[in-house]
Amino acid sequence: MGILAGRRESSDAPLPDGASVGVIGAGPAGSFFALHLLSLLREAGRTARITLIDRKTFSHSGPSGCNMCAGAIGQGMVGKIAGLSLPFDRGVISRIADGYEIHGRDVSVTIRHPEKGDIYTVFRGGGPVRSPTGVKSFDQFLLDAAIEKGAEFLHTRVESVEKTAAGYRLSFPDGLKRDFDFLVGAFGVNTSLSRKLPFAYRPPRTWHTVQAEIPAGNEFIEQRLRNRIHIIPATGAAIRFLAITPKNDFLTLTGVGEHVKIADLGAERARNRALAPLLPPGAEVLCHCHPQVPIGIAIRPYADRMAIIGDAFISRHLKNGIESSHDTAGVLASAITTKGISETVLRDHFYRPCVRLFRYDNVWGRVLFGIYESVLRKGRLSDAYLRSVKRELAEGETAQERILWAVFAGDSPYREIAREAFDLRLLWKMAQNLLGG
Repeated sequence: MGILAGRRESSDAPLPDGASVGVIGAGPAGSFFALHLLSLLREAGRTARITLIDRKTFSHSGPSGCNMCAGAIGQGMVGKIAGLSLPFDRGVISRIADGYEIHGRDVSVTIRHPEKGDIYTVFRGGGPVRSPTGVKSFDQFLLDAAIEKGAEFLHTRVESVEKTAAGYRLSFPDGLKRDFDFLVGAFGVNTSLSRKLPFAYRPPRTWHTVQAEIPAGNEFIEQRLRNRIHIIPATGAAIRFLAITPKNDFLTLTGVGEHVKIADLGAERARNRALAPLLPPGAEVLCHCHPQVPIGIAIRPYADRMAIIGDAFISRHLKNGIESSHDTAGVLASAITTKGISETVLRDHFYRPCVRLFRYDNVWGRVLFGIYESVLRKGRLSDAYLRSVKRELAEGETAQERILWAVFAGDSPYREIAREAFDLRLLWKMAQNLLGG
């Protein structure tokens, strides 16, 4: 039972001392929220009982522990983790990539960013099926940190959510019921939980992407892929972009598009001449999934004494769901500890700040991805463009390199990327390079 449940407290005031907070979902969004809230309460000399609830165990290999994500962590995210007084566990790192390799039809270019540093690739669960034991999960690392700092973990499935006078009541399969004074939805878009909520929430519009885990030896990853993340334009209409993310002894092959099926990925492997050399010949797909990727914003992701965070609310366009989870979790934790937990307060101090942070920036994201997709999918044009980028790099110019890094890494606001990409002097220089071959 919640400490305050059973007696009505004003929801226009901040979260009361000693309140019971339920968090549905113990992935990055839920764990980040618990870490933010515990830190803020500690600074204020207050307490709360925080319970993270999830049916998954992120130390398990295969679907039971997987959170369906390619798993690339940039230095910006590492810095935000450090900001929570949480040392990054290097044991969760599968590979360290020093950049991206962007491919056209016959030309490729390596993109690095000295100021941004390396990219860490991680597993979100215990690895694909038939993974070796001892794989450390990024999600388990965050959950363990939240538990160590005072959160409770309840490994079960939520059967129903009921509104009460003083908060919410959750029911679980074994007949257990728990009351909470405040409830957080951190369940992501890959769930049916949204249909169980007792208010008019509607999840964001999504694309159905595909991810396949393919075994690859260390020699192939280091010598052929050079420990880099590879971006390849697709040949078919179903897939917009292909990406290869190297892990320890695996490659995560991701196809991004509106309704991508595993058969579409198989067709690309058979006919895409830029993709084929980047995969071990004849390598089998050990497991695959079809995660949903939000491309919009949720409707009514808040109600009295409840709010929804992470990609079930809003995220950066096609990028950086982990960092978006961190940011929305931080905004919510600040709102309920300093402002209030009513519907009106959450609208003004949680929903609107998050919308300002992401919504209009994502408009620029769609524009930029549309432009680069149009360029990179056209063979001759893509090769001409990538040759011009290589020519700039040889001359010591790094503008296009910075722009490509920012677009595909997703670690800068899209509006800042667009401001540089549409600079007239840069466009004129690029036009000269393209016309020059």
